[in-house]
Amino acid sequence: MADPASHLQIAHYACIAALQSIQDPLQTVKDPPELQILRTDFLSLLSFIYATTTKLSLALKPSSPTPSASISPLKDLSEKIAALSHCVRFLGPHYGSTFTREVTSAATMVITSVKSLLQTFLDNDQSKKINSTGKVADEYLVRTGTVHEIIDHTRSTLSNNNVMAVRKVLDLNHVSLDDGLQEIDAIISDQNFSNEASPDALEDNDGWAELGVDSKTPMSPEELARAKKAYTLLRMSTLLHKRIIKDVLTISPGSPSLFIREFDSLPQHSSSLVAASDELIASLYSPQNSSELSADLNAFTQVIDDLRSSLGDLLQEPTLADQMQAMHLQSSSTRTQKDPRRWFHTCFAQIQKTANDLKSILNE
Repeated sequence: MADPASHLQIAHYACIAALQSIQDPLQTVKDPPELQILRTDFLSLLSFIYATTTKLSLALKPSSPTPSASISPLKDLSEKIAALSHCVRFLGPHYGSTFTREVTSAATMVITSVKSLLQTFLDNDQSKKINSTGKVADEYLVRTGTVHEIIDHTRSTLSNNNVMAVRKVLDLNHVSLDDGLQEIDAIISDQNFSNEASPDALEDNDGWAELGVDSKTPMSPEELARAKKAYTLLRMSTLLHKRIIKDVLTISPGSPSLFIREFDSLPQHSSSLVAASDELIASLYSPQNSSELSADLNAFTQVIDDLRSSLGDLLQEPTLADQMQAMHLQSSSTRTQKDPRRWFHTCFAQIQKTANDLKSILNE
């Protein structure tokens, strides 16, 4: 039977091999298991790894190690780490790319944290540092805690399916969009304050001037008009994003594969909208550069056009359209029942009109 140190090396190598396996391109699996079965197996493996790392840390506690007691946990850990990577390898387009990325990322973090824990024990074994005090001796507690924290977070937040995974990304991005909207509102409010405040109040700045940047530099009337029009534009695009989450990503697809391709395009469009909005907001600070502002506006409208094209394909799906209509009927009075898809078409049209108005202001 191999000695404990050898089992430690084997487990460490199992982590390296598992990480490499996860990084390799996924292959199409014939007759893949049901998504919920795969998800349950994945979470069960995480629970097993959680318990096994606890046993291992107790067995190899630097202050009173029991190497022989570590053999069984190390063998189990090697087996379950390999099984975890094998579970991830079952994922693919049939489950949805967004869900696949979420599970792959979680598995990678778990295996990496286990690998770091094993490396700590290897370093302690090689250096014979078995004192109960000191940075090296106590590091195993930190590493074990990291493994547990990652697993706890994954078990409590892992999406049930691809639709939920997509919504999770959009929910996170929506926070950034709201923050941006508040930022541009603050820019406008600061200008109103500057126009009304006394000279002494204006000298009490927020410290940016000391760095050569004054966040409250007075805007010209033309710059303020641009900022207000941009605020209207971003308010509508943020509302559009919110309605995508509320109306499109709350449906219950009839089958796990339904809408996967179209849904998987939404996180990228959402992230692009956040980036384009941030760039547009940054160009509104005074002094404004008309060329830069125009370029950022063009980039923003291109993102909106791309989103409209992708969302348009999704809204044409008959099953999705029927479910959206049913949800709308349940929440509306008979006098106001309309096709919910019309709202999106109207919103895109209003965004385009407002963007054109801002372009006209820039060209004046």
